[in-house]
Amino acid sequence: MQVPKHVVASGIVSALVWWWLRSSTAALACFLMGVFIDLDHIFDFIYNNRRRLTFRRFFTAFEFEVLENIFVFLHSWEFVLVWLALLLCVPDVRQPVALGLFIGFVTHLALDNLFNRHSRWAYFLLYRLRHGFVGKYYYGAWEYRKRLKHVRRRG
Repeated sequence: MQVPKHVVASGIVSALVWWWLRSSTAALACFLMGVFIDLDHIFDFIYNNRRRLTFRRFFTAFEFEVLENIFVFLHSWEFVLVWLALLLCVPDVRQPVALGLFIGFVTHLALDNLFNRHSRWAYFLLYRLRHGFVGKYYYGAWEYRKRLKHVRRRG
């Protein structure tokens, strides 16, 4: 999902978090997590391109190009399970901010999983690890062919 859409979705979910918890810090944490989880894409861009990072090139790469390796370490359902276990088992972690961060994280992953046309397993770290973080497994067959076609037309 593109950043502007994450901003809008995070704004809506954060408003709901504020309404539910009556905590502006929880709502802010939810919003920031819902948007800035995408910072893990910077590592992938630099690893694959080894070029100077520019906004235009960065966004074009993730929307149209084929990256050979995709790590996106923060985009992992496994972390949801770890976080949920912490929220349930450690009493001090049940603070509104931690809950806001958790909700922002889950919302971001769920929206990416629903709206990005990647492999259905793309957001499991163990799946990416099993396939050596090779991009074609992350994209899935349909998305991979579409991106290759786009790259060939441009190049």
